[in-house]
Amino acid sequence: MPFKKSVAIFLVTQLILAAAQAPAAQAPAAPAQAPATPVQAAQPQTPPAQSPPLAPLAPAPTVEDLKVLVLEGQRSLNNTTRHIGIQPVVEVRDQNDRPIEGATVVFRLPPSGPGGAFPGNSPTFSTRTNPQGQAAASGFVPNDALGRFDIHVTATLQNRTGEVTISQTNSSNSLALIPPQGPSIWRRHKYLLIGGGAAIVGGVILVVILSGSSSKQQVTITPGQVTINQ
Repeated sequence: MPFKKSVAIFLVTQLILAAAQAPAAQAPAAPAQAPATPVQAAQPQTPPAQSPPLAPLAPAPTVEDLKVLVLEGQRSLNNTTRHIGIQPVVEVRDQNDRPIEGATVVFRLPPSGPGGAFPGNSPTFSTRTNPQGQAAASGFVPNDALGRFDIHVTATLQNRTGEVTISQTNSSNSLALIPPQGPSIWRRHKYLLIGGGAAIVGGVILVVILSGSSSKQQVTITPGQVTINQ
């Protein structure tokens, strides 16, 4: 009888252990994790429609309506021995012959041959007209090349332009530097005044000599010449 009881206890114990281990053994395996959903690449954003660029405005057409008048330097002789030249001077006017202030004036010398240079040994000189519409190329120095040359002058104001050519000659003659044309009456005729003054002085000396040598001689002085009547 004790043996059966022991066997019964042993069986019950085994059943309890089997019942305790059965759920763990029969538990289904955990399902594998679903693969992560791939991140979709960002779609490029379509740029907003842009309006077409505006076409650049066409420059205003150039109008050649400026008058450029030569006041000084036309047909002048420059002294190459002393390297002294006549400075070109111009005046800029509009269609109604009114002086234009603030116009840009550029003087250009020939690149080679007879000519010269402006300050800085430059073949060009740029300046602006004054309230009287005048502009001068100061500092012009002739070179050693003898002969005639042209100074090209261009005047511009906004889209308006005008030009003129000044002709000069480089000469080795010591009597050069006689401007045949200029804005000043004194500058234009000073050499004639000097020559006329010398003639008058000579006539006065001649009168004094003749009056002292003979009291019977009558001397008459007329403009431009001396006439002696016996």
